[in-house]
Amino acid sequence: MEVPTDSSSSSFGVHLQNWLTDKSVRDQFLIHCFGEIEVYWNIGTGHLKPELFDYRVVYPESVTWSPSGTYLATTFKKGSIIWGGTTFFSPLMFYDHKLVKLIDISPGEKYLVSYSKFEINGAVLKIFDVETGEVKMVIDRSKFEHAIGGIEAISQVSWPVFRWSGRNDDKYLARIEKNAIYIYETKTFGLIDNEPLKAENVMDFCWSPTDPIITLFVPTDDDEVQPARVSLIQVPSKEELKRKNLNGVRDCKMFWQSNGEYLAVMFNQFNETRDSTYQRFVIFGIKDPGIPIEDFELENNNDMIIAFAWEPKGQRFAVIHALGERRNVSFYSVLKAHNRLQFSKLVTLDVEQAGSLHWSPVGRFIIVAAMKGCGGDLIFYDAAALGTLATENFAAANIEWSPTGGYVAAISDEMDVGRVMIWSFFGVLLCQIPRRKFKQFCWRPRSSSSFSMDEMQAVLEAVNNLDGSLANLNNEDKDVFTLSMEQCQTWEAPEGWDRCWTEISRMMNKNRNAALEELETKEVTLDGQTLVEN
Repeated sequence: MEVPTDSSSSSFGVHLQNWLTDKSVRDQFLIHCFGEIEVYWNIGTGHLKPELFDYRVVYPESVTWSPSGTYLATTFKKGSIIWGGTTFFSPLMFYDHKLVKLIDISPGEKYLVSYSKFEINGAVLKIFDVETGEVKMVIDRSKFEHAIGGIEAISQVSWPVFRWSGRNDDKYLARIEKNAIYIYETKTFGLIDNEPLKAENVMDFCWSPTDPIITLFVPTDDDEVQPARVSLIQVPSKEELKRKNLNGVRDCKMFWQSNGEYLAVMFNQFNETRDSTYQRFVIFGIKDPGIPIEDFELENNNDMIIAFAWEPKGQRFAVIHALGERRNVSFYSVLKAHNRLQFSKLVTLDVEQAGSLHWSPVGRFIIVAAMKGCGGDLIFYDAAALGTLATENFAAANIEWSPTGGYVAAISDEMDVGRVMIWSFFGVLLCQIPRRKFKQFCWRPRSSSSFSMDEMQAVLEAVNNLDGSLANLNNEDKDVFTLSMEQCQTWEAPEGWDRCWTEISRMMNKNRNAALEELETKEVTLDGQTLVEN
């Protein structure tokens, strides 16, 4: 099997997304245990239990999907490998970076960023072209220490260091330093206008998920002479589209709605006597004329806000708030009138415990969760019908919706034993997967993640097909399918699968002189960064 060495290789292409043509529109998921990686087809119409897609014995440091699920990326001591294929995964490219600890793949899957804190004299950060393996940017140790404030900060690096613009064109990326945001364009991997965006005391920034707009936050100064501010910056022009000054604010949290229509900024505000603070929001109508900004407060200013989440692709948002022993979940809808934003409360729920909100990627359905250590209640709720679909108890450490929104997985990890529970979106338990030496569960992302109502109906039919009387049974009463390791032990590898590991060894050795070659590469210096010249 030949390793791809350039972007024209047939190893890359649309065939890597062949899994999206599944007639039952099934999702895939990955289970990573120590020494093992399993990839399954999920339950779907005509498929009453998960089916094994790929299985292998391997010992990566970490495993992650690319943003659209085209590739599977793994890290090893010598570097990173991406995998892809139609019927099983083959190694596609190796990225040489010794003792790599963290990786990030750009939204459009064109670039891979890797980080190694252990290369004493080498590169801390590298950016690779995914298809060619070419190094596009290098930041060495001394420059990186200066950027993040000393050697001690490296062990607590805020990842990802580079944040990509929200659109899938991978056109811009940015990072923060003291008093500036460095914005690069990927055509040359140089700074826009050859200089950073200066913003004294800037604390944080984030991109719009859909447009080349940066939101930055600057806190008030120590004497509170200068107010804090939230600014919207257009890229590449660096024009300030909108600014909101906030008196006496030292920190905030920013929440983008998935379509980039709204931005909510949560912060603590002093009361009139300045003897206490309360939490409030300002909400930007990003795509409305003039970008209107409106204040939003809970009915009781003394309530503590525990969680906030926008409905994906929708106009609603949910808030968990508490006062003393009381816990509530409130749902609101954004209304527009005369270029103003208004907020209509839909309902407030009384709950015993709740700490996190998990919307389905298609919206409407949400899980209100009290995670591990907080009671374990999972409330399946329909925000359109304003009704509870089901209530379950499971001490989950993590909750993940399938990309199509038809299923949701709750994951626990107790004493090296993991358990994955898969429910339908309306709260029927369908499958449980116990694993020893469990490390990770994750759904395979999709470039398009919306289920139509017809496809939602197909989920209902798939669940009903499991048992004719399923609708009349509680979860604890029915026979739930348990996915055991027996499937892996009886699984037959596709033709050519056994050559993959020979290929891994070849790929890892093909760049054995990469470090020496990098020293000979012509380099240029730009804003203190070492850039590889193309």
